[in-house]
Amino acid sequence: MAKADKEVEATETPQAVSDSERDEIAMKLVAAMLAAKIVDIKPQLDFTTELGFIYPVVEQTVNVKGMEAVSIVESLTDKGILKRSFFDRLLRCPRCHSVNLRPSTHCPKCGSGDVARGRILEHSACGYVGVEDEFTTGGRYVCPRCKIELRTMGADYQSRGVLRKCRDCGEVFSVPQIKWRCLKCSSLAGEDEVGEVTVYSYSLDETKRNWLDFELQSKAQFLEFLRQHGYEVTENARVKGRSGAEHCIDMLATRDDGVITHNVAIGVEIARDRIELDRILDFDVKAYDSGIHDKVLIIIPGLGEEAEKFATYQRIKVLEPKDLEMVLTGGLQPDQEVVKEPFEFKSKSQLIQYLKKQGYIVKENAEVKGRSGAAHNIDIVATRDEGIITHRVAIGIEVDEKPMGLNKVFDFDDKAYDAGILDKVFIAVPGLTREASQFAKRQGISVFEVGQLEPEPPEEGSPESQN
Repeated sequence: MAKADKEVEATETPQAVSDSERDEIAMKLVAAMLAAKIVDIKPQLDFTTELGFIYPVVEQTVNVKGMEAVSIVESLTDKGILKRSFFDRLLRCPRCHSVNLRPSTHCPKCGSGDVARGRILEHSACGYVGVEDEFTTGGRYVCPRCKIELRTMGADYQSRGVLRKCRDCGEVFSVPQIKWRCLKCSSLAGEDEVGEVTVYSYSLDETKRNWLDFELQSKAQFLEFLRQHGYEVTENARVKGRSGAEHCIDMLATRDDGVITHNVAIGVEIARDRIELDRILDFDVKAYDSGIHDKVLIIIPGLGEEAEKFATYQRIKVLEPKDLEMVLTGGLQPDQEVVKEPFEFKSKSQLIQYLKKQGYIVKENAEVKGRSGAAHNIDIVATRDEGIITHRVAIGIEVDEKPMGLNKVFDFDDKAYDAGILDKVFIAVPGLTREASQFAKRQGISVFEVGQLEPEPPEEGSPESQN
């Protein structure tokens, strides 16, 4: 903004613009700068306006003027989006606030503005001092006081050089007192009375270009992508970790499938150069402490080699610009619309049907090879590929005559862990013992304790179906 080094009252009435409208106008201006339609924002002096200057490109681009234009570019500067550079310093009339002032010289002794400037002569005989014009008569030097002709410099008169002389009090001086005449109200003000206004030009902070490209263009599309996949998204989510520390996650995407709730921590790391390990490590630590194992990092412009290896090892899905573009241009849309309905089931087949409606590919009695090399059989493995994240849910079903103890839950958890499946659901008929429930909770297993499951209808063509 034009900053006042002395307190100056603004007399121009700003246009009535709400905060939301101002933000929208500011972002439109930034978008024009990102598209190179505006290189920089330079002021133009215009003494017909109250401010004394205008920003033509702001007026042309977003149709705001005066103090409102200054307010917008200054708000962008305060946010670190624009950088300001000194352009000029204007003086402002203390009475009418016009910046259309001109300097005038005054006698430092009596304050008169009737001051003559020129070569100063001093008559040696009578001591009269005056400007050269006072001594000049018909091509000769004649003392205006004693009327004696001055012939020889050094003998008859001395030259004291170019100085100033007050015509009112006769004071001769080299440095005049400067006052300022307002060309609008004609008032005269001393140097200690006028206000100073610094005028700036503005340019885009290039270190923020990648971030702005994402915020203004890609971010809204990415949020819509998540919502199309059934997620509720919280930006700048505050999450309390298991350590007791509170973490801020750029985006927390939550989807309740009834069977299980998926939480996806999404970090956004944007810089001019490649992102290095320290920033990836910080994101991973926050997600781990928050108990979130689905992790996505939007990285612009890209990852350093060490950071990329770490992200792969920690199973962090990295979206670099080309990956993000694929998501946002429709290459990874949901195969079917997510159906929101109450979760309930009375049989295994009903459970499977429900999962399919939620977009899962379901495999019964799935044979899964673990990291140990062992083969495991899991009652149901439900997989949902969303492009940015693939959810795999291991579902164990155990039926007994009495509540099951720790062994069966431990066995199920061990198989899922070895298979690298972190989303786990255990259906216990008729239920679990207290010890088994506590273990399941500690291991992040969603437990459904069901009184009984209805028997599955016989397959068509089987002997049972014909009875």
